[in-house]
Amino acid sequence: MKTKKGFKIILYSISIILLLILIIIGYLYYNYRTRSGVDTEKYPYTVEYIAPDKALLNKDFNVCDENFLVQYYNSQRARYSKGKNGLRNFIISHYKNKNYTDSGYLNIRFIINCKGEAGRYVIHENSLNLEPKEFNKDLVNQLFNLTTQLKKWNPNYTYEAFRDSYMYLSYRIENGEITEILP
Repeated sequence: MKTKKGFKIILYSISIILLLILIIIGYLYYNYRTRSGVDTEKYPYTVEYIAPDKALLNKDFNVCDENFLVQYYNSQRARYSKGKNGLRNFIISHYKNKNYTDSGYLNIRFIINCKGEAGRYVIHENSLNLEPKEFNKDLVNQLFNLTTQLKKWNPNYTYEAFRDSYMYLSYRIENGEITEILP
């Protein structure tokens, strides 16, 4: 009887040890296979970086800390001073569809510095399937000019200070009409 009990205890102990070893091996394998090491030589910057030499309207624009840009969503503060409705109302009331037939997303990325000023703009044009495409240049210029007229932005406040932050506006356009403004 005692031998049978001893055998069960040994068998349970070995099973638990094997299970723990398998869990450790699985964890190590998972970490090894899924670790997403970024090639910093190929991609030296994060997504919010906008190169000053390639940006539009960058001449008199200054960021407060070139090495510390935060995402717009890090705080509730980083937004247009008149709110989303104020932004939308301004764009929609000033935009004129001049018989455009374009459809897709016109994305304008930019930086809001710690003083609430916008600058360092970049334009990306995509189809509704998010493939690169070119819009009518007049449409692009009109929306770019309207976007740059949005002067008063609330700067991002995080880590006990106002910070520079990345922002974008994405205009969804269908047959020349703005159907949505994101974010």
